[in-house]
Amino acid sequence: MRTDEKQYYDVPERFLKAIEEQGYKPVAVEDQTLFDPYYDAMEGHWSANSSFVNLWAWKESLPCYYKIVGELIVPVFYLRTYGYAVAGAMIGHYTDAGIGEVLRILHEDFRAMGEKFCIMDVVPWMRPYFERNGDFTYEDLRDNMDYTFTPEEFQAGMDASDDRYRYRYFLRKYNFETLEFTPEHLDDCNAFMEKYWCDRTGCEECQSGCLKQVVANIIPYYGKLRCYGIIVYVDGEPSGICLVTSRNHLGIYQYKNANNRIKGLNEYLLRETFERFMQDVDCINYTEDMGVENLRYYKEHMAPSFTLLSKLTLREKG
Repeated sequence: MRTDEKQYYDVPERFLKAIEEQGYKPVAVEDQTLFDPYYDAMEGHWSANSSFVNLWAWKESLPCYYKIVGELIVPVFYLRTYGYAVAGAMIGHYTDAGIGEVLRILHEDFRAMGEKFCIMDVVPWMRPYFERNGDFTYEDLRDNMDYTFTPEEFQAGMDASDDRYRYRYFLRKYNFETLEFTPEHLDDCNAFMEKYWCDRTGCEECQSGCLKQVVANIIPYYGKLRCYGIIVYVDGEPSGICLVTSRNHLGIYQYKNANNRIKGLNEYLLRETFERFMQDVDCINYTEDMGVENLRYYKEHMAPSFTLLSKLTLREKG
């Protein structure tokens, strides 16, 4: 059932002024090529929230600004759903000297913004760098953990008897067409989101921002963002979409949704995107469950085993 559109806090002028004065720039689509070598320099995989597509696509509810300090990109967000600023996990080559310098600068920047210092989306391999260079408390919420799978685990889940049956049923029973996304699919994508997401949920369920707007932000810049995906038409009607990204052997399922009355379509979307776009990955990130019970059950049972990727929130002690 639709409810009123989600309300956001305005970004304070003092924050915008401080961000500009401290040398931050808003993330733009064209920055993808600038960010690429910094992602490639990471010693481990990052959270789904730290992927470039997310930095761009959630710009209405989580506008992202960044600057470069040495070998690291430093992202700062304003959480318009809550009304405060946070730093994101740094992107690039981690060293004690580099993280120490970034922390020193961030202290000054957040003081200028009039905000409390906080860092989000720090994954476990990053933690020792922060422990050695600061004094933090570490929050690790179960609802915010990403589900990660090896390709073999993911394949085993798709090959489970029930999933394989539904996938084959879809292939046999439905008249469908599968197309890789282009910017020309924006209108069909909007129509799909309205019918199969917005009309059956309330805006309060999109806790971090409007998913329809997020998908609409991606499609026009599909090629530049190097986000890959398919739209499936059943009897000529857009009935399922799936968007993924892949970088440095990490594959991320950014978004998947389908007309759930079409048996086997969800299984088809998973397998088709996996086979088309994720043949060179060594880890698949299926993002978090946001504390939604049905989504948690689905993600925990989609493969024989999985790993929960902690995304730590760091706050200064005292």
